[in-house]
Amino acid sequence: MPGGMRVRVLAARVGRRLRSVLPSQRTTYVTERVNEYRDYWSEGASTIGASLSDLCPGVWEVRRGEQRTQLANFVTQCDDPVILRVAGDKVLCYQLATRAGVPVPEHCVVTLEALSAAQEFRRQVNVPLVVKPASGSSSGLGVTTGVRTSGALTSAMALASLYDERILIERMIPGESYRLLFLGGRLIHAVRRRGIRLTGDGRSTVRELLQASGSASLVGDPVVHQTLHMQHLELETVPPAGREVLIRGVPATSNSTRELRTVYDESVIHRCSPALAREAAAVVCGLGSELAGVDLITTDPSVSLRASGGAFIEINTTPGIHHHYVRLGDAVETPVAATVLEYLLARARAC
Repeated sequence: MPGGMRVRVLAARVGRRLRSVLPSQRTTYVTERVNEYRDYWSEGASTIGASLSDLCPGVWEVRRGEQRTQLANFVTQCDDPVILRVAGDKVLCYQLATRAGVPVPEHCVVTLEALSAAQEFRRQVNVPLVVKPASGSSSGLGVTTGVRTSGALTSAMALASLYDERILIERMIPGESYRLLFLGGRLIHAVRRRGIRLTGDGRSTVRELLQASGSASLVGDPVVHQTLHMQHLELETVPPAGREVLIRGVPATSNSTRELRTVYDESVIHRCSPALAREAAAVVCGLGSELAGVDLITTDPSVSLRASGGAFIEINTTPGIHHHYVRLGDAVETPVAATVLEYLLARARAC
């Protein structure tokens, strides 16, 4: 490894440590949500006429009559270790998605020793990149978004290498982040991280709508231009009255590009088209997972990824159900925890 890269790797280690301990940078990960998850599972058990009891700290049993299932914080008794291993390999999951005909970002896989190949990919793509470990991480750990320059790419690769020697570099797809939750092959819930949206009035250009909304500073934002282009729009386009236009997938106030965990804030299951659900389901089927959260990027969930220019970016087995307890958007008749527990108990052996 070149000396300069060794320095970058050391700096990445120090930076990671600082971000993990400084209060202003502190992120609450799913492993730290034990009490929260006990509440989810307890409420879910009550909803379906079951009871929850503690086995040991962070481990519980849900029982209904002779049916029972066990939970360890956010982890359920779905999916075997082989499926979990495959799901954790982002490159392999891209191959499964491609085999199923589901769009994935243009990408390459390199190591620190292949820095020149990574820089050549950056020059060829000529748009912001996402750099992430090929495996060995979750919740945004080791991931850098919005990478544009040679130096930023080198630093991002150093951070990703802390988790896996294989580094996945991909085109950054403009759009909002969606997670579709599948259980037993069926879509049971969906959420998104809502970006910046404006509604057309039939008279004003996108530029004028931005100015009227107090967001004139976004006119020169390259991410805004790419997001508009994905929707076949420009700043001088006049959107029809009532048309909602996505301006930016991530709020402009979000300055962090490293290890930024996606926080979903809107329930959107009734906004997801059957075509989009089929694409996500195809990836789940290809993996063979019982319980999985499929992460997608799109500007328009009412059409397929292929139609919107969006892409599949990751599949999460043992997905955190806390993502699906949000306040905005469509109401959910049955809590997600109750739906998952009903599935687990229905297939449990009596004992």
